[in-house]
Amino acid sequence: MNKPTLALLLILTSFLCPLTAQASSPQPVPATAPGLAAPQELAPFGSGWSLRGSGALRFLGFKAYDANLWQLSRDGDFSYARPFALEIRYDMNIKGSDIANTSLIELSRITPTPAEQLTRWGALMGSIFVDVKPGDRLVGLHLPGRGVRFFLNGRLQGESPDVAFSEAFFKIWLDPATKRPDLRARLLGQVATPPTPAAQ
Repeated sequence: MNKPTLALLLILTSFLCPLTAQASSPQPVPATAPGLAAPQELAPFGSGWSLRGSGALRFLGFKAYDANLWQLSRDGDFSYARPFALEIRYDMNIKGSDIANTSLIELSRITPTPAEQLTRWGALMGSIFVDVKPGDRLVGLHLPGRGVRFFLNGRLQGESPDVAFSEAFFKIWLDPATKRPDLRARLLGQVATPPTPAAQ
């Protein structure tokens, strides 16, 4: 199975079949670790960004991406009332339409949303998310009361003032109802039980 075909299978099964698509074993990563400096695009939104947690999503031996959760202060519990950013570094080719469609499925599962609003959010994500390849870096920035901004490889890709959309989108990874609890635990800096090995 080639990587493009695997990518589509991965993005679907990582949400729909969490027992076969697990994040890697928990490993604490300090904010000062080499190669994990805060993304430069966050600088205009405050100083002192720190790494709360990191994790990787793997499937059938392939890594889909590494994810890092940044916040302005590591002190205290994670909160949507404070700015934070989710950084994703891709390790395979994934179509933008697959990212948008799968995100919409999970978003609507976790956050009950009227159909008309889902249609608007789907159109928004369809306009923002483009095809990605290994090495590409997507940063989603949550700004309380101001909505969300998305950066691709350091450049602004799209934004929305819709705070409800911003919170619903990041809940895909950060809500207790996520289909990927092991990755959530690592992103939030919590101690997690090592997952069972991914299916071969």
